[in-house]
Amino acid sequence: MNRTALGTSVLATVLAIGAYWSGTDATFANAAPSGDKDIGGKVELLRLAVPAGDAVGDVLRRDAQISAGFKVIDRRSIPAALVKETKFNRDAWNKVGAQAVIKNAKVGGQIRFQLYDLAKGSKVVLSRGYPAGDTRKAAHMFMNDVIKHYTGIKGVFGSRIAFVRTRRNPTVTKNVFTAEMDGGNVGSVTGNRSLNILPSLGPGGQVLFTSYAKRNPDLWMSAGGGPKRVSKFPGLNLGGVMNPKGGSIALTLSKDGNSEIYTIDTGGNVRARLTKNGAIDGSPSFSPGGNQIAFVSNRAGGPQVFRMSSGGGGGSRVTKKGSYNQTPDWSPGEGEYASWLTYAGREGGRFDIFAVNVKSGKLKRLSQGGGRNTDPSYAPDGRLVAWSSSGGIVIANEDGDNQITVMKAGTTPDWGPRAY
Repeated sequence: MNRTALGTSVLATVLAIGAYWSGTDATFANAAPSGDKDIGGKVELLRLAVPAGDAVGDVLRRDAQISAGFKVIDRRSIPAALVKETKFNRDAWNKVGAQAVIKNAKVGGQIRFQLYDLAKGSKVVLSRGYPAGDTRKAAHMFMNDVIKHYTGIKGVFGSRIAFVRTRRNPTVTKNVFTAEMDGGNVGSVTGNRSLNILPSLGPGGQVLFTSYAKRNPDLWMSAGGGPKRVSKFPGLNLGGVMNPKGGSIALTLSKDGNSEIYTIDTGGNVRARLTKNGAIDGSPSFSPGGNQIAFVSNRAGGPQVFRMSSGGGGGSRVTKKGSYNQTPDWSPGEGEYASWLTYAGREGGRFDIFAVNVKSGKLKRLSQGGGRNTDPSYAPDGRLVAWSSSGGIVIANEDGDNQITVMKAGTTPDWGPRAY
């Protein structure tokens, strides 16, 4: 088993454990992740077949690959007789190497999906129907249910990522876009000839970003209609992020002469100044419960990640290794996932992605030797991470394995909440 394809993914481990206890004949490779029980020291991706040759099948296969829990069987290797079968032939699918099969068909005004788990015989183990008007949504929703079937936690497909695209024609412009996490269904948030940077997706789908449209770096927000200016203090109005509980925004302001972190309401009124330090403080990121904020400060010399109460106060240093660490993102997941922060750190003159557990201090390196890697952002469940790479925006599992490019033209991704 190629460690790069699987690594120590929690999702892959849970899928494999489910297959193990169901009685499949899978062999297992690589160690289980820290915090999970080792079922014999080996784990394997669940081999999934999706015979459909339509757009729905394409979305299902793409989702399964991105999930980091499945090895998707090449559709071209599936015999035509199996693609067209009317009665499920377990033995034939077993010969193809499948451990699970997903089928779909349009029935009336619905798309019907069926999941077969060969360890359970020839019976359907999961069946769902969704409106046929939006085939991408239907496919994402079923894959979310498939993930929940195996792990107990619904998937995050259909959630969106905000990002920036840069154009030079001839002057440099930067505009904000959003796309579904698989790179599809791209929509524009801004379309001007200015610099629009640092997007953030909040509850309800609001997109916050900093724009120079009025010649000052102001904070703007789009909630489905035209963007409106939220914060326009003289100087920086930078890196705004919405509290996951809603109602307040944390951002960096320099209106008082130094870059400090404040909270404002959605009308732009200052609620509180959270940092009061001679150093430069910025890049706030809320914890899942909204009661803590991670941020970057050079108060210890070079940029390092700190955390503090969302009400402000001192700040405890989180990153202890490396001399230049920036752009933290706090995992919005639950349980153990909620204890992780990911960030970009400079090692040997190159930026890579790391994650640190705020409780134990455990450190993981998610990228290495693949060019410049910056601006990480966790999926809504904390089981996947997106970041900017030299080749675009990539998504990997929480250990940095199974890296898949979902957007070739894009930077500074921010992963929004669940869509459904």
